Amino acid sequence: MHWLVVFLGLFLLLALFRIPVAVSMSIATLITMLGAGVNFGVTGLAVFNGLNSFTFLAIPAFIIAGDIMGVTGISNSLLTWIDSFIGRLRGSTGATAVVCSLLFGTLTGSSLATCTAIGTMMIPEMEKRGYSRPYSGALIAASGFLGILIPPSIPGIMFAMMSGENLMAVWAVTIVPGVMIAVGYIAVNYFRRGRKETKITEPFVLVPYVKNIGIQTKHALLAILMPFIIFYGIYGGIFTPTEAGGVAVIYGLAVGWFILPVFMKRWPEKKLLQLISDSAVSTSSITLIIALSAITGKMITLTGIPQQVTNALLSVTDSKVIFLLLVNLMLLVAGMFMETNSAILLLGPILIPVANAYGVETIHFAAIMLLNMEIGMITPPMAGNLFVASRLAGCSIDKLLKDLIPFFAVAILVLLITTYLPGAVVWMPKLLGV
Repeated sequence: MHWLVVFLGLFLLLALFRIPVAVSMSIATLITMLGAGVNFGVTGLAVFNGLNSFTFLAIPAFIIAGDIMGVTGISNSLLTWIDSFIGRLRGSTGATAVVCSLLFGTLTGSSLATCTAIGTMMIPEMEKRGYSRPYSGALIAASGFLGILIPPSIPGIMFAMMSGENLMAVWAVTIVPGVMIAVGYIAVNYFRRGRKETKITEPFVLVPYVKNIGIQTKHALLAILMPFIIFYGIYGGIFTPTEAGGVAVIYGLAVGWFILPVFMKRWPEKKLLQLISDSAVSTSSITLIIALSAITGKMITLTGIPQQVTNALLSVTDSKVIFLLLVNLMLLVAGMFMETNSAILLLGPILIPVANAYGVETIHFAAIMLLNMEIGMITPPMAGNLFVASRLAGCSIDKLLKDLIPFFAVAILVLLITTYLPGAVVWMPKLLGV
């Protein structure tokens, strides 16, 4: 157990000096290996094995696909399409922000990118309709991580690579928590804001309503088709999740650089070479983390840290309920301070064997871990979504916190359901046969 203390102590010390996570993790790993007498010869093979994965190819593909869809203006048509369904309801603007975040996140695979894209469009519109800026910022921050729980998502790929679990099962197990949180957010928005709005007195007429939905569906068809193609292709057995990334890139290029410019005279916001360059930088940073975390994983295995942690926890409590509570607290704190992918690769190899010892299935633990990591994005003090949303809303983080509380409570409630009622979430992978 003392080698875990040494490793975490060194890692946190280096992180406090703002040394990049990948570098902090690798330095702490190498020093721990030196102290524990682990042969450094294992590092090269560990790095090779960490990157030698067909699944890994999905990461750069989905990164560039998300960037392509982000610069082509697809999000505006998606927003208008959703508003055509629920625009008459009180609180519809806030509900539209939630649903847009849920859908747009499936295109970008990034919580921060979703926050930025949806917040840029929705916060000014919400202010026009009487929403306060702090409330708008809190809603956007809370909704930003929803798309990460709906496949495809890069954190899901990271967990599958690290654990050896079926990727489609990992993606599927977070769908129910994601939808539950979205429904909870819409309910909170109605009671906090929607019921205060004036009812639309104009009588509802079915024909114009349906006609408008048809028109907006036509305009948003290109945006709607991308997640549909990915979902149907993966779960219909047409292509693998990794191949789906390539399909998404080809589709995005066809839409952004051919269909929109030729038929609609709409050009992307960035040149293709600049977009590829930006995507390559994002991919490189993730690749570095994966490569160096593979050494950490090898060190953790060779020093027997998982077994030591298991024995330590079993000596404290043999209660599965208490263990899951402790794990949730640990992961929530980790999500506050660490980048999601890094936390998954660092803590997963330690906690999964312990969870299995307590009778927690790996696929169930995937839902717990991913949900905790994303809730950490709205948990102060180091919450990435809050930083982005507060900047977009033009107010300090502390002003967002009061309005954030009910949304945070919904997320925690769903986390507890996910943790202690596994049947509520693991039925989805079983239904899909993955």
